[in-house]
Amino acid sequence: MNIRHECPLPDLSFSVTAPLSVTKANGRKFVAQRWSLAGLWCDEDAGDMTGDVFLSVPFQGVDVSFQVTLTSTDMPGFFAFQDLTVRQRETLGLFHQSLLAGRMVSAGEMITALDTPVDLVPMGETEEEQIVGEAKAKPRGARILWNAVSYVLIALFLVTFLGTQIWQRLSYIALDHGRFIAPVVAYEAPQAGYVGKVAVAVGDQVKAGDILVRLEDPDRQSDVEEVRAEILLAEQQLRMAQDRLARHIARRAAEKAALQRAFDVLWGPWQHNDPHLQTYPAEIEAARLTLYNFDRGRDAEALMHLDMVQTLQDAAHQRELELRRWKRELRHRKAAADELVVRAKSNGTVHHLHTVKGSYVARGALVVEVEDNAPRLAMGWVDDDLAASVFVGMQAEVAFMHRGQSKRMLGVVSDLQAGTHTAQPDRFGLVVTIKAQDTGVKNSRKWFRRNAPAQLRLKRDMFAGWFGGADESP
Repeated sequence: MNIRHECPLPDLSFSVTAPLSVTKANGRKFVAQRWSLAGLWCDEDAGDMTGDVFLSVPFQGVDVSFQVTLTSTDMPGFFAFQDLTVRQRETLGLFHQSLLAGRMVSAGEMITALDTPVDLVPMGETEEEQIVGEAKAKPRGARILWNAVSYVLIALFLVTFLGTQIWQRLSYIALDHGRFIAPVVAYEAPQAGYVGKVAVAVGDQVKAGDILVRLEDPDRQSDVEEVRAEILLAEQQLRMAQDRLARHIARRAAEKAALQRAFDVLWGPWQHNDPHLQTYPAEIEAARLTLYNFDRGRDAEALMHLDMVQTLQDAAHQRELELRRWKRELRHRKAAADELVVRAKSNGTVHHLHTVKGSYVARGALVVEVEDNAPRLAMGWVDDDLAASVFVGMQAEVAFMHRGQSKRMLGVVSDLQAGTHTAQPDRFGLVVTIKAQDTGVKNSRKWFRRNAPAQLRLKRDMFAGWFGGADESP
């Protein structure tokens, strides 16, 4: 059944005399006293009305306005409507009909006119469209050939797709929960204490023996500080003993200098005489003997001076021994405190820090993780029903995404261990570790993000049992 909606024909419409408000684009308003569904008549003073204008139709005290386009005609003062939409024609037709019939337009009729679909498309196919469609139709033989080729291609696609799926299942063993793992070493706190220093940052390269984290025990640290205070005291006492010894020796030198000056005062005037022909005066000889006896320790204070020097030297030596003892004790206390230092066991890269400076950590708490300088591996899980089909050295394929591109590379099974499924702990099977071939440390870290998903497959050797001979019994 074909449904066709025909718009009101403006050629068959009668003109009515009723005010119709028209507003031009410049804002000037005019009232057309006569109009029809084809157009409207305007007075001469209205001027040129061609172009876009706003048409206002009165309805129960309000105006229904919409934009229309007017064009000039051969009839003086008459301007025709151009390209009215279906909704505009329905609204004008409703008022036109009500004026001709002499009745008021109801609100329901107004709503129906305003809700008229904008585009009304015929539901059926016209005769012209049928003729065009038959002209474009291909010959019957061509259509039969095209359908046959299409069916053959679809059949080939299905056979290829299903065959590929079957071949994949026979040739490969798919691993569940495939992911990349990194050889990370976890370092724990050897004793409880406060973190005094974090010597590394994430991404730093460390060598075996490097300090990672230094812990501080308040008790051990106080012991070290006490010993250091004793060392400072011992050093001060040693300096005091050495100063007393030096001052005592300097006083002996000052006494000699005084005797030397007394001799020089007497000898100065006399040295111009010939000492070989005259006898020295008694005061000069006495001064010389006093100086001579002082140099050889024959004076009265020489023995007392030597005894004091020996005493002061023994005191300085005792202070020096005491200082050595405290320094040795400091080394022991520091060695005990150094037991709280966490050092790297091997070369690697700092992966994660679990503590910060000033925080308290318990014994055995995780403080830092370091990734060894070794290639990253791929790990997956397979059911224990296939335990007899998987072995170390088995060829494998690793597929993953890197920067939006799919990558695939070969690998080999490096380890097999019994374990449970990561997502289903109640399922028991085999944990398979795969090492990718031709990948170093840098490439594996760039391509294999830690815990990133991966598609892992083990390659079966289906013909090994056929051509490799029977298994030997032990």
